[in-house]
Amino acid sequence: MDLTVDQSTFSRALRLIARVAPARATLPILQMALLHAEQGHLTLTSTDGDLGVSTRLAADVAVPGRTTLPARLLDDYVGQLPAEPVRLTLGTEQRRVRVSVGRFAANVATMEADDFPTFPAADEGTALDLDAGRLREAIERVAFGAARDESRPVLSGVLFAFGPDGLTLAAADGFRLARARLPEAAAAPQQLLVPARAVTEFGRLLTDAEAARLLRRPDGRGVYLAAKETALFTRLIEGRFPDIDRVIPREWRTRVVVETASFRQAVRVAGLFGGGEARPVVLEAAPDCLRLHARGDETGEAESELPATVEGDPQAVALNTRLLTDLLDAALGPRLGLSWTTPQTPVVVREAGQADSADLSVVMPLFDPALVRRQAEAA
Repeated sequence: MDLTVDQSTFSRALRLIARVAPARATLPILQMALLHAEQGHLTLTSTDGDLGVSTRLAADVAVPGRTTLPARLLDDYVGQLPAEPVRLTLGTEQRRVRVSVGRFAANVATMEADDFPTFPAADEGTALDLDAGRLREAIERVAFGAARDESRPVLSGVLFAFGPDGLTLAAADGFRLARARLPEAAAAPQQLLVPARAVTEFGRLLTDAEAARLLRRPDGRGVYLAAKETALFTRLIEGRFPDIDRVIPREWRTRVVVETASFRQAVRVAGLFGGGEARPVVLEAAPDCLRLHARGDETGEAESELPATVEGDPQAVALNTRLLTDLLDAALGPRLGLSWTTPQTPVVVREAGQADSADLSVVMPLFDPALVRRQAEAA
């Protein structure tokens, strides 16, 4: 194998696949990147056994060939090289690849390419074409809501639910949920539960893409997500995703509309003072404003007040600032509407002006005895 490739293009591709390769693995081959040089291009592939990514870039290939190199080492090394053409040459003994740029050169150890895991073929008959920009926005709105605890595998995924009304993405971890819909992506009914990590990685790939494609494995146990010259493969999570429609409140007694950026800043400040792991903040709807109050036994307390449009009853609710911050970081609109019925019921968050939209988030409240007492006294 003998080829030359642009350093910046090569470095970007290596950065992409190195995120997937594990830093430590029971199988050493999983720490490697597969390089496959063919006429006119080079394909790079990495996998951790469950998630795999493959990307293709233009290359001047003098001698085609295949080999594997340490993914993270190669990423770090090429990223430090000057912006000049990089030459890779596989020695005659097939044990070292010489990577050279100008005065820099390294002989990098290889492993047998035939030992690198292969991905199952995709079923082209299942291909669904999607708008990349719209899908990326939906992923940003939803993926944060998936559980990080893999002991609950069903909740560690993002639901892709296709139907005549479009594609609905949803994620929930038992304390919050997020949902977004792409009505233009109507298709035959099917539900795919995709690991959140794979969804997040694919969202990164969509930044500069115009179109995306989803394909299923013939046995239905995995999917390919493709954009431009890059494809990501992941196994699907087995199990049934909860019916989230059952926990989304249909009514409210209090509704507040507030400016997103100001609210995000106020919640972050409140999180510095709230006590315990949840770092709670009390949101109090008052005439023409939303008041935030946080207190910790060891930190003190902080208050802030934001101008807001308030409808219904002036009442308060306590929320977890960590969960709320994730939600606000994913919010794209300039103004948000928050609605709730009592201090013990979920808070629904939507972009202002989208009251009937399927795009929403829900946060479960924290139990606050003081708020419960105030509600009982008001009743």
